[in-house]
Amino acid sequence: MEQTPYLKTTISDDRAEFSQKLDAKMQYISDVQQAISEDNDRVLYNLLDRKKYAELIEAKQEVKDNRVDARMIDDVLEELSHHLAARLIEYLSEKFPFFYYEEDARGVYQLYFGNWWDRRHFGLLDPLTVNFIFNDDEYQMLSTAVDLAEEGRRYHTDVIEDTTRSNEALQSIVDQQSSRNEERVALTAELEQMGEKPGMFESQEVKNRREQVKTRLAQIQSADEKAAEVPKLIAENNAVILNYSKEDTILIYEQRAINDQFGDFEAFKTAVKDLYKDYVSQLSEVDLNENGGRING
Repeated sequence: MEQTPYLKTTISDDRAEFSQKLDAKMQYISDVQQAISEDNDRVLYNLLDRKKYAELIEAKQEVKDNRVDARMIDDVLEELSHHLAARLIEYLSEKFPFFYYEEDARGVYQLYFGNWWDRRHFGLLDPLTVNFIFNDDEYQMLSTAVDLAEEGRRYHTDVIEDTTRSNEALQSIVDQQSSRNEERVALTAELEQMGEKPGMFESQEVKNRREQVKTRLAQIQSADEKAAEVPKLIAENNAVILNYSKEDTILIYEQRAINDQFGDFEAFKTAVKDLYKDYVSQLSEVDLNENGGRING
């Protein structure tokens, strides 16, 4: 009986190719370790994202992505972010002097706009990608404030004006208290003269007038009740106005800081967009020592 082979295909001997791939991976780890030891941040950024580095720093296109290799160090990215942050933040203190940072977890940097009272939390700084991750709502508020400033308005101008008009209307209720009191006395006397209930031979005109008087007295009573709440309502509105005024003041501080550093908001946006290129390109361009590794191409 003919014996059936367990495997009909031929297994090629790929040990040499497999060994080369493993060598490349170990070399990548070695390069990262050496770049850290030699404090060579520029090489680290090349190792972290070869394609991005090649396109933005070396002006090369169609460079192979090295993300597969970079995944091998995913479990130490927090430490790597912490390592890269020191030199980056020193640079940013000159380029974006109005931004401040707080490392609230290893390698995680909260971003704040300004050092003034009630400054805004503006997002995150990512040292690994050399990137600001702005809070969408906070950034949009600033962007809108910049546009409104060109019209001579502030971000909260409309709501402050509306709330101010509301306060004026509320105050008028209080101011009219004396006239309401006089009107109440007159209407009450008129109602007493007509009687609370209609008589058998009463004219339709008198009946209609009685209803008008009652309706008006109810309106006066409602206004009096609201007048009693006016101080509280005005105080609440004043608190709203104060809060919005503070936010407008903070936005003015932010715009002034940007204009002092960059001239205008458009130049600021360009600087943010080009941050990786501007920062990494000014780092010292030094190869790893010969007894270290190489950068995978």
